[in-house]
Amino acid sequence: MKRALTVVLSALLSVQAFALFSETEPNNTRATADMVLYNLRNTPPYANVGVINLTLNDSDFFKIRLEAGDYLSVVVFPIGTPYFAPDTVIALFDETGDTALTFNDDAPLGDSFGSALVWRADVSGDYYLAITGFHGFVGQDEIGYYEGASHTQVGSYVLTVSVVPEPASMLALGVGLVGLALRRRRR
Repeated sequence: MKRALTVVLSALLSVQAFALFSETEPNNTRATADMVLYNLRNTPPYANVGVINLTLNDSDFFKIRLEAGDYLSVVVFPIGTPYFAPDTVIALFDETGDTALTFNDDAPLGDSFGSALVWRADVSGDYYLAITGFHGFVGQDEIGYYEGASHTQVGSYVLTVSVVPEPASMLALGVGLVGLALRRRRR
């Protein structure tokens, strides 16, 4: 039984995929969103990391595919001036909505001006991460804050995007792997 448990845990840990990505300009609107995260779609759980550059009045949009029940975790960590610049704001939009499903400015990352969000998809579909420089508190949940942004924040940031499937999927995967391990053991 210990051996079967070891096989299951090893399999669960090995399904994690990791990829590096970068952006392609222009990606300042939902219509011109960079599809690097969309094209890197792996079987969850997975994590992707990129070093992105924010320029004057720039916004960065990334398209990502989520299945119902997936948990999305996104962290933006400023490295232009570590912890402080650029000061970012992040939001998650669906394909048509003008109001963010969730957004964040100055995540609880110590004294950092980075941003972070965690969100669970209720519906399968395409979603858009929008990241821009801080330019006021009003409207951070509106698409207009990100499309056509006007800010002075410049510098690089690390963008980490992780997707974890709903717990039931992980449980089903684990039970299936245990079954396969036990069947192999019998032979």
